Amino acid sequence: MTERIFKLLALDVDGTLVTDNLVITDPVKKAIAAAQERGVVVTLATGRMFRSAVQFANELNLSAPLICYQGAMVKHSRTGELIFHQPVPLELAREFIELAQKHNYHVNAYVDDHIYVAEMNEEARYYSSLARVPAEVVGNLLNFIDRPERAPTKLVIVTDEDKTLGVVNEFEGAFGHALYVTRSHARFTEAVHPECSKGVALRALAKSLDIPVEQTLAVGDNLNDLPMLEMAGFSVAVANASPGVKEKAGYVASGAVGDGVVEAINKFIL
Repeated sequence: MTERIFKLLALDVDGTLVTDNLVITDPVKKAIAAAQERGVVVTLATGRMFRSAVQFANELNLSAPLICYQGAMVKHSRTGELIFHQPVPLELAREFIELAQKHNYHVNAYVDDHIYVAEMNEEARYYSSLARVPAEVVGNLLNFIDRPERAPTKLVIVTDEDKTLGVVNEFEGAFGHALYVTRSHARFTEAVHPECSKGVALRALAKSLDIPVEQTLAVGDNLNDLPMLEMAGFSVAVANASPGVKEKAGYVASGAVGDGVVEAINKFIL
């Protein structure tokens, strides 16, 4: 690879930065601190809500805006300034929830950085444990969101792992380009506004920081990271990444979650 200078590092969280038990290892913390000491802006690019993502940002002492909700929100980690927000149109949100309910799928709706669910069940508890944010029960989700100010930032279906790809394919087929539907986790099918993705948000963030997109480095592992990996000046897939992600990445790390981030920073930044 031709020698480049990277000024913005975008890191996916789950499966890339943090282990299954949501731990950021000391080598990862040290590598990120070293990158920041070099003047590199480090951000998180995640499907997680801001309230969840900012916990990791604070642990890493990050001071940049965070890409949250698959790119549907960019919000400053320190000041809380909302830089970008594009919720799902209400009519599409209704159609999404109705189709999910037809199949008896559990749905999370995200409004004002809160998780709302129809009932507290295993799926809601599982998601909340990973997000480290409690879900709030509202009964009928369709009735709850039926106000313009409650257009959800994101919708998530939580199913058993063996059903997720089928759900993604079904909802992609049902909504086409009307929604951006992706898999962010073995059990999560996510939907946001069709003009949103981690890639679009990365470009917008780089522009706001006056950093050429060519000087951005992105690291990820899952299908929802592909738009970001394709947008970045250079991309790294960690060793545990999906095969399709490895095919698109400019470099495949020998290290898996956590270790792959350290490898990327050491090889391309330090």
